[in-house]
Amino acid sequence: MSAPPATQAEIGPFVTGADVEQAIMQTLKLWLPSYIAEGERAHGLTPGDIPAPRGWALTGRDLEKYTSDQLPCIVVMAGGIVVKPLATGYPGKVTAVWVCDVGCIFNAAWGRTSREYAQLYVRAISLALVQRPLEGLAAVVDITGEQYEEDDFSQTRTYSLAVAQFVIEMEEMMWRSGGPPPFVDPPTDPTAPYTDWTEVATTDVTVDNTPPPQEVPQ
Repeated sequence: MSAPPATQAEIGPFVTGADVEQAIMQTLKLWLPSYIAEGERAHGLTPGDIPAPRGWALTGRDLEKYTSDQLPCIVVMAGGIVVKPLATGYPGKVTAVWVCDVGCIFNAAWGRTSREYAQLYVRAISLALVQRPLEGLAAVVDITGEQYEEDDFSQTRTYSLAVAQFVIEMEEMMWRSGGPPPFVDPPTDPTAPYTDWTEVATTDVTVDNTPPPQEVPQ
């Protein structure tokens, strides 16, 4: 006997790693310039002395391809989920923790100053992500570490790098108990949206009152 088609369901949250990356990127685009200016004031500089971000990128781009007019550049490097997701309550809200590195690439032609600027940048990044809510994502951000270095990628190109490591905890990445009802077939049209569950408000029940076949002992 065939099961009924899956036409009633609520999938629930559908959060991906790309959603985390974009939330970080959008938050920094909105808030990083003002945090950099605050860092300049805190270190005796005039706001605007340090160049504003000119480039924004996600992980996977070759640093050799950056040109001088793209620096300073902010790079978001999400590394995936790092601990076993924990499901709690109904409908099984799954809490997930992502790791993500966010770095600043600076042209090191200015020597020591470029290293200091990169370090100021990465502190502004960490303050913005820890203090501000992520755009479009209900998550908590904590910083776990920082690294600073200068790298030579060719005889003529040197970069000053500062990278901060973060964990992003989201309480409702997905539901364990969402989706179509149990024991149903896939929908005939996979592109059609699932409809909400139907709650039965009233029902009619017929009860037959049949006496026992023999007298019940007292």
